[in-house]
Amino acid sequence: MNIYTPAGWLDVPHIEQIANRNNIAFIVIIGKRQIGKTYNVLKHMLDSDKRFILLRGVKTELDMLKRNVNSPFEKIEGYKGRIVFESETEYTASIMRLDESEEGETKTNIGMCAALSSIGRIRGFNGDIYTDVVYDEFIPESHLLKVRHGDDAFNNMYTTIAGNRELEGRPPLRVWLLANSNNLDNDILKALNITEVVERMSLRGEESRIIKDRGIMIILPDSAIITEKRKQTALYRAIGGDSKFSQMAYENAFAYNEYTDVGQKPLAEYKPIIAFPACIVHLHKSDKTLYVTSFMRCQAPHVYTDGDYGRMTFAKDFPEIRAAYMRGRITFQSMTVKNYFLDILDML
Repeated sequence: MNIYTPAGWLDVPHIEQIANRNNIAFIVIIGKRQIGKTYNVLKHMLDSDKRFILLRGVKTELDMLKRNVNSPFEKIEGYKGRIVFESETEYTASIMRLDESEEGETKTNIGMCAALSSIGRIRGFNGDIYTDVVYDEFIPESHLLKVRHGDDAFNNMYTTIAGNRELEGRPPLRVWLLANSNNLDNDILKALNITEVVERMSLRGEESRIIKDRGIMIILPDSAIITEKRKQTALYRAIGGDSKFSQMAYENAFAYNEYTDVGQKPLAEYKPIIAFPACIVHLHKSDKTLYVTSFMRCQAPHVYTDGDYGRMTFAKDFPEIRAAYMRGRITFQSMTVKNYFLDILDML
């Protein structure tokens, strides 16, 4: 599936054509920095005269946009100075397009901006007029605030905006999820149940996948043309290619995830001892190291839920497992399993 223009940028109109043919509602684009994710998706919204919602994570990001500070529209070709935010409520802003005519300047409302963390506070909201949601930077950088219970917030956001359009025979609300490859441990990937899929794609160098029966398209762009140009920039030349930032920004690797304790082990050498809804803890038959895998049908003598009670009971029954992790005596089948189990241990 070709996802690039001849110049190496993301070809968003073509991506949308593919999505339309396959009834895709969720387009997930996780890529290197500055390869045109936000620019080209927003330009497509404007060029296509779509009514859309620009979504950010937390209210502080929304507040900056309300002041028209560092607007993502300012550099879009053909729209410089023409797209502005106007504060609507404490939790929303209108996206206005300014046009010049013989009668003077006119303003047209083309969309809305909101924050995922506070969209549930908007009362009496009717999302029928919006066809698309663009959730920019849905994987926040490590030093920025995250949305608490982001998976629930995302599902509620979609339900609120989508309304009953599908029951009325109309196309589903489409969501564009855009991010840099900062961290696989992300609530939105969990909400869509694609964390493990994205991890496998990243490790294999797979750039695109369509999960047609679930209406999801995943794109991990790795444009060689743009990457080579970026490697000639001042920052890359200064910090080199081995830093975590370089691997994330220029190589599209989830460099902030630690993979030294992730790998495959021969299960025949282990026996299952603990079961959670999404993982199994196995004990090595001789050296007593631990191996944590995704859930499988087996007879584990200790079974726990992953709710508060299950976690507390597990912590009481097996206090030594935290120490085993700290001593490097646990191996994980995948980063997805590792993140799940560390969350159980309250060590994320």
